[in-house]
Amino acid sequence: MAFREIDNDLWEIVQKHLPPRKPHIGRPRRDPRDLFNGVLYVLSTGCTWSDVPAKYGTKSTVHRYHLELCERGAYQAIFLDLLRAGYEFKKGEAGRCAIGNLQAPVQ
Repeated sequence: MAFREIDNDLWEIVQKHLPPRKPHIGRPRRDPRDLFNGVLYVLSTGCTWSDVPAKYGTKSTVHRYHLELCERGAYQAIFLDLLRAGYEFKKGEAGRCAIGNLQAPVQ
């Protein structure tokens, strides 16, 4: 399965649930879309955080971003918004959806 970055339509839904940009003090945070794509790359390909492509950020930055999204409950909110927006998930896809450290039940 080849990895595909999220498209503009999906980004419109996702970005509402991401952490706000930090004030410009010190080193600026990487582009949130790059970071999110980096997280998706690791979660969808099954690679380790060490193998995340450099274009998405360093392994530690992408992993910290993932942990921040987990703590904020962003994945659950994104998933619910996608369902409300009419995105359909096939039964096999839903069985692979990871929310935090739990796997979504397949019904």
